[in-house]
Amino acid sequence: GIHHNAVIKNMMTKLDKLKNRCRSIYGNLTASEISGSLGDLGTLLPLLVALSSQRSISLAPALFWGGVTNLLTGLSWDVPMCVQPMKSISAVALSESWSAGKVTASGICVGALTFTLGATNLIEILNKIVPRNVVGGLQIGVGVRLASKGIYMVSALGWANTHDCILLGVICAVLCLYWLGEGNFNDQVNLSAARSKSTMATGKMALFGKIMCCCRSRSKDRRHPVGLYLFLIGVLFASITLGTASNENERFDLPLRFFGAPIAYWAAGDISASDWAPSILEGALPQLPLTTLNSVISVCALAHSLYPEKRKIDAKEGSNDAVISRREVAISVGLMNLFFCPFGSMPNCHGAGGLAGQHRLGARHGASVIFLGLAKIMLAIFFGRSALTLLDAFPVAVLGVMLAIAGQELATTGFTLLVRSIDDDEVGGISSEGNRAATRKAELLRQNTVVAVITAIVIISLGKTHYGALSGSVAHLIYGPGAVELKVWWEARQQNNHESQSSKTSPSTNFAGQALFPVAANENEGSMTKENSDEEKH
Repeated sequence: GIHHNAVIKNMMTKLDKLKNRCRSIYGNLTASEISGSLGDLGTLLPLLVALSSQRSISLAPALFWGGVTNLLTGLSWDVPMCVQPMKSISAVALSESWSAGKVTASGICVGALTFTLGATNLIEILNKIVPRNVVGGLQIGVGVRLASKGIYMVSALGWANTHDCILLGVICAVLCLYWLGEGNFNDQVNLSAARSKSTMATGKMALFGKIMCCCRSRSKDRRHPVGLYLFLIGVLFASITLGTASNENERFDLPLRFFGAPIAYWAAGDISASDWAPSILEGALPQLPLTTLNSVISVCALAHSLYPEKRKIDAKEGSNDAVISRREVAISVGLMNLFFCPFGSMPNCHGAGGLAGQHRLGARHGASVIFLGLAKIMLAIFFGRSALTLLDAFPVAVLGVMLAIAGQELATTGFTLLVRSIDDDEVGGISSEGNRAATRKAELLRQNTVVAVITAIVIISLGKTHYGALSGSVAHLIYGPGAVELKVWWEARQQNNHESQSSKTSPSTNFAGQALFPVAANENEGSMTKENSDEEKH
């Protein structure tokens, strides 16, 4: 009876937490959250439509299980954590016309490997090996590639020969720059006017600022739902395209049909014995570095940087995953592919680019992800048979702008991470000496920037995230402070081993879990520890 009551009490507690979470989600569901939920469509829709068109995936189940994953993600974390296709697997599947069985097998393999890394906490070892400046370079490189892809999508169109043209993309891009402008426009104009020597120019600029301020946000907390604006523009032009299509070349499957498409099926039955080898060698193994670096390590660092108010109180000092832990994200990626790929889901993961895009367009909470998940589920259930037609009619120009915005935000965050990694650290323990500290700070910033740029250049040139991470790590070791940090780490480890073997009191600091390539702050910690050791000897 006591055990039974405890179980009931535990269930009631969990139900109360779920009820409170649902209330919080409902309260956070604003126009900005809806706008932000659309920030990852530039990555999702092109891959989803392309893979569905060549029958590498089934569209309705892919949408449905992607929506379910969005719901679970939004309920678990109060951040706009995206769910997006695995790019490496998608690229191989498109270039080699893979069957549905190979795509499913690749997703299952990556899911199993990623889940193992998270469950055994081996992902932390990988995080300690990758320096922070390399993580910044990863974000810059992947962001530039995403933005370049978006620009290329728009540039491949005609200037103004159809509704979907370069002119539409340029107009959308200009609107995004205008509405996404940070700060108060009136304040900026007044500041410029104050610097002007001409009284007449000052009056004109002040009047212009008042006029423009009426069109922009009146407060810094109010954000325009630019993603929602872009989506509505896309829906408008898609409706025009479908309404005026003669369909002589049978590009669209018209008329539109409701229901009729299965939202789940046993996709694992499509896997043959010969599918496993290419799925592992060409799909899973090349995807694994991208998943661990961009979908786990980088996305956790990005969430840590974007949402400082959501950092856990009990998080370790100096950690860069205080909002969402790397272990949680790795397990999430593993489970979503292990459980859902066998039933028709495409291989999915979380990604720094998607999080950056959704944040840039206004998302700040998990409510945005839940809204997107419900939209995917509704589309799969009600428009499953015609979903490919609807998505295929969406303007490429609008998708390209969305993708460029997501890439720009991710690359900008990577540069910001480099600067903050220096600003947050006490450089070399010389903060009391201003000139020397400023010089050392500039040196570290340049070293970290060079390492990050090398990482980004390799990623942009070769399109391989793991090659970029390897090149950046080598550059950090040779050009950057990696050699010094490695020496400090080794000396600290030797000292710790010596003291643990002695009969004296155990040391107050344990260096067994210190990073192989720690961030700049750890260099200071190592020097302080050596100074304390010298004082004890004296």
